[in-house]
Amino acid sequence: MSIRILIADDHPVFIDGMKAMLKEVTNFEVVGHAENGEKLIEQTAIHKPDVILTDIQMPVKDGIEATKEIHKRFPEIKIIAITMLNESMFIKKMLDAGASGYVIKTIDKSELINVIQKVAGGEKHFSAEVTAQLMNNYSERFIINPLDILTKREKEILTHIAEGLTDKEIAEKVFLSPLTVITHRKNILSKLGLKNKVELARFAIDNKLIS
Repeated sequence: MSIRILIADDHPVFIDGMKAMLKEVTNFEVVGHAENGEKLIEQTAIHKPDVILTDIQMPVKDGIEATKEIHKRFPEIKIIAITMLNESMFIKKMLDAGASGYVIKTIDKSELINVIQKVAGGEKHFSAEVTAQLMNNYSERFIINPLDILTKREKEILTHIAEGLTDKEIAEKVFLSPLTVITHRKNILSKLGLKNKVELARFAIDNKLIS
């Protein structure tokens, strides 16, 4: 089944480039585009896409306001911010508005495809630069919650890691293969910028996943 995508950006050249790139992906279908937030809302109502890729700074209505309205009206539609703005204020506003992903426009094709697929499947995903910004703000006691960058399954596995369970024991507990648990653990380490299970356990305790 194809992932139906809607693109919003106030630069036609960027939209054309994204269309050409995504057209090459077998299970992607670009169903429409918009040059501002107001048009994005209109096109969303018409096309009901699976995933929206939207810039933040756009005329008439910006991407944050558009995301907020779309998420309220169509909560099943996943929204990814694709922008040059890698600042905590914009990241937090998009997360609060209902975005499931946030990437920087310098992202390469393979990573963007991966992000779209993950978000379409119900996960949250952020580019490495955005994750670094989130973690930096966490260390400086900002109000962004670093747990927001983890999926529900990743939080569950992180909790079990912090409890001292082995990969095999976790696999049996959550009904996954040990290899899948290892993959999740690697993804958690990468997202949080941590190095090992000890740091993961400390993170879990600091964020009250376990007492």
